[in-house]
Amino acid sequence: MPKPSFEWPWSRANGGIVERKLAPSHRDGPQLPCKVSGMPRLIQALPNGALDLIGDVHGELEALLRLLHRLGVDVERARAPRHLVFVGDLIDRGPDSVGVVEVVELLMQAGVASVVAGNHELNLLAGERKEGNGWFWGDANDHAQFDLRQAAFPSRLADTREQAKIRALFSELPLVLMRDDLRVVHASWDPEAAAKLPEDGDIAKLAAFWEERLEGELQASGLRDRAADERAAFAGLTDERIPPTRHLAAVAAEDAAYQRLNPIKLLTSGAEVEVAPGGHFFVGGKWRFVTRDRWWKRPVDRPTVIGHYWRRREHLTEGRPDVWDDVPPFAWAGDVYCVDYSVGRRFLERFRGRTEKFHGGLGALRWPEREVVFDDRDGSIPTGE
Repeated sequence: MPKPSFEWPWSRANGGIVERKLAPSHRDGPQLPCKVSGMPRLIQALPNGALDLIGDVHGELEALLRLLHRLGVDVERARAPRHLVFVGDLIDRGPDSVGVVEVVELLMQAGVASVVAGNHELNLLAGERKEGNGWFWGDANDHAQFDLRQAAFPSRLADTREQAKIRALFSELPLVLMRDDLRVVHASWDPEAAAKLPEDGDIAKLAAFWEERLEGELQASGLRDRAADERAAFAGLTDERIPPTRHLAAVAAEDAAYQRLNPIKLLTSGAEVEVAPGGHFFVGGKWRFVTRDRWWKRPVDRPTVIGHYWRRREHLTEGRPDVWDDVPPFAWAGDVYCVDYSVGRRFLERFRGRTEKFHGGLGALRWPEREVVFDDRDGSIPTGE
C-alpha cells in the first residue's frame, strides 16, 4: 500500500517541540501531545565503562535473581560491579512481574541500572489489555491459547499502590540508550523513525497520536473497512479454534502499516512483513498474517543490542516463526545482537510439566567482552559471527 501522505507535524528547536503549520484537514485531526516539563528524554546516553545487558525478563523473578547473582550483583545492598542495562519487557507472562519491577527499580534508584522501554511497558502505559498482562489489571483468569488449550498465567496480581508505582516508573523510561561504541533499543533501530521523535515526551501519548493519524489515512483508503470485514469472517481472529481458511491480505497490510509508520511502535516492536499465503499462525492471542522483519540484515552504524525476538538457545521456539533461525544461537547478526533467549516461554514449559532444564533462559551480554551469561548455566559463552 502507498505510504500515507501526511508529514510529521513538528520540528526540533531550542530543545523543544515546535508545531509545523498543518493543512486544514490535518489541523482538524489529532494533535501532537503538548510538551510538559519532567517528561523523559526519549534517547539518552549509555553510561561509560563495562556493561551487563540483560534480556527480556517477562516477570521471571527467580531467573532474574539467579542471573544477578551470577553477575556479582548484591541486590539487597543495590550494588553491582558494572552498570546493568535492561533491554525492556520486564513484565508479563511470568509469575511475578511486580517483584521484577521492584528489584529493577531498587537498582535504578541506586544508579547501577538503566532500562529502555519495550512493547510490554508501552502496552501497560497505553492501557491496553493484552495476553499475559492481566496481573496488572487484577485479572486472575488471564491465559494463553495454544494447541487448542488454555494455559493460565499464575501471576502475582498488583494492588493499586503497586500499579501507580509501576506506571510512574515506566513513564520515565527512554526508548534508546546509546554511546559511541554501542546502542540499546528494545526491538528495532531505524534512523528515520528516531529522527521523527521529539527530544522528550510521553511515549504512550505519542504512539496514540501517530496511530490516530494513520487511522484516518487507512480509513480514507478503505483498507480499515476491508480488514475489519476479513476479521469479522473469522471471529475477530482471536480464537485459535477458528483458523482462517484463506489469506487475509487487508489484515496483513493494515497490521504492517501500523508497525512501520508509527515510530514508537517501530522502535519497541519492530517492523512486520506479510507472510506468504497459507503461512498465517496463532500467537499472542490472535491469528497473524505478518511476521517480524529481519531488519538486522541491513547495516547499522554501531553495535546494537536488542531483545524482543524470542531467540533460541538450542531448540526452536515453539508456536511462532523463528526470525533468528538463520543465525547461530550465540552469534551476532552483523553488528546486531539479540539477548532475548525466550525466558518468557517458561510459563508454558511449566504448564507442560517441566520444572528444570528449561529451553528458554534469561541471558546477559557482557560488554565489551561479548560473552553471554545465563541464569541457569555456569560460566559464560563467547559470542561470534
